[in-house]
Amino acid sequence: MNDQARIRVRYSSVDGHNKTRKFDSIDAAREFAQYWVGRHPEMGRTYAISGDGIGKIEVTGTTLATLFPEAV
Repeated sequence: MNDQARIRVRYSSVDGHNKTRKFDSIDAAREFAQYWVGRHPEMGRTYAISGDGIGKIEVTGTTLATLFPEAV
């Protein structure tokens, strides 16, 4: 997978903490995203928010539905 096709996942929180990681696999991207906001976040159109409202995930290179496939 070349650098342009990589999955980019950005985590940000209300206290200003930010992390951006690039992944070559869906599984690794999913693990990172679910670590920060849980397996069943609140889903917006372009972001996922943790249940407590503190963390937010944004993604390019795949969809949020791919990172959070389990229905609540």
